[in-house]
Amino acid sequence: MTIRCLMVLEIVIPEADQGRGSTKDMVFSILVEDTPKTLTQLHREIKRRYGVSVSFQAVIKAMASLRAHSIIVKDGRLYTLNKDWIFEARRFFDSLYMEYFKVRKPMKKLELGKEVTVYTVSNLFELDRLWNDLLANWAKKETADRRNAWRGRHCWWLIPRLQEEDILHDLFAREGIRTYNLMGANTLLDKIAFNYYRKRNEHVKIKKMARPGQDYHLSAFGSFLVKFEIPEKISMRLEGVYMKTRRIEDLDLKKVADIFKENHPLEVTVINDRMLSDKIKEDIIASF
Repeated sequence: MTIRCLMVLEIVIPEADQGRGSTKDMVFSILVEDTPKTLTQLHREIKRRYGVSVSFQAVIKAMASLRAHSIIVKDGRLYTLNKDWIFEARRFFDSLYMEYFKVRKPMKKLELGKEVTVYTVSNLFELDRLWNDLLANWAKKETADRRNAWRGRHCWWLIPRLQEEDILHDLFAREGIRTYNLMGANTLLDKIAFNYYRKRNEHVKIKKMARPGQDYHLSAFGSFLVKFEIPEKISMRLEGVYMKTRRIEDLDLKKVADIFKENHPLEVTVINDRMLSDKIKEDIIASF
């Protein structure tokens, strides 16, 4: 277990009715629930919220400890929680929960030689979690080719997992990753996805398919090519959401969540082949 995970376990968020805890706990709790703050603002907020007086030096010491464990980051004079730490903590506790409570693992892994790995996941939630982790691990290590290209029908993962996508693309921005998303449909929800990536200063384009065809996805990054097809049953239900959402008020989030949670085996093939990945990236990027 890493120091970072140990630090996660040491933190106890104070209860509102307790009124006090360690300075680190109180600082952490304030930043979880509020906007980024300066040291002076944190010092004042501790007294206002918990009714205790701590020295300014104690706040500085607490922040130094939290920053040393990468839990807090500083931008100018402002301090906030580190999104990378949140991402890693979530992965750690997900694994801990599944192991401790003997939860049926949602993913199977089959290696076909050194270059090809086939994962079988149980639903769209788990598919996006796997894909997200593959991208994040690659982005942190890539030094040669920082292009990330995708082609498919809809950016469906933005509906249930926008926060995780935002954290991932914050990482991309820091690592200099250039993303190219080529969408094959032009519904309201596709336009919303288009605007999201455009406002992140990423490459995005809608190139409507002449025939919708199969719900097939290709993702190429570094030396990796990820490909999968959403089963027809789930794809049709998902397509119904996109076609029927004429106004944002029409979006039935409960119905969408049910689609993403519906268990149906989905195979995700990951190929480690630099030439093949480069070919797919170039084909996608040529459309921009």
